[in-house]
Amino acid sequence: MSKHTHGFTLIELLVVVAVIAILAAIALPAYNRYRIRTAEGACQAEAKGYMNMALTAFHARMTIAAPTPHACTGPTAALTSADIVGSTTILFTPKAPGTATTQCNAANAACTMTPSA
Repeated sequence: MSKHTHGFTLIELLVVVAVIAILAAIALPAYNRYRIRTAEGACQAEAKGYMNMALTAFHARMTIAAPTPHACTGPTAALTSADIVGSTTILFTPKAPGTATTQCNAANAACTMTPSA
């Protein structure tokens, strides 16, 4: 009579759980950094698009519309001619989980941002 066992031993299950825990410990911080950088990049792209539109509208003597924020929380007011002529720095703050603010020069629509680590 032969005895056949089916399934896994306790040791085998513990090894699998340990491997999954190690992989999760590596993957979760990387995923969180990815989410932060993505939020910041989306806000920077939105800021650059708005600044280009505002500068184009200014030079075409059109009304400058207020930004419609999707990836950023601010600004909410439209640029003025005084902002553009005075080279005002406009700040765009990303929505959570992003933290790095995008700074744009109103005179030339140049935007810079130092991404989070």
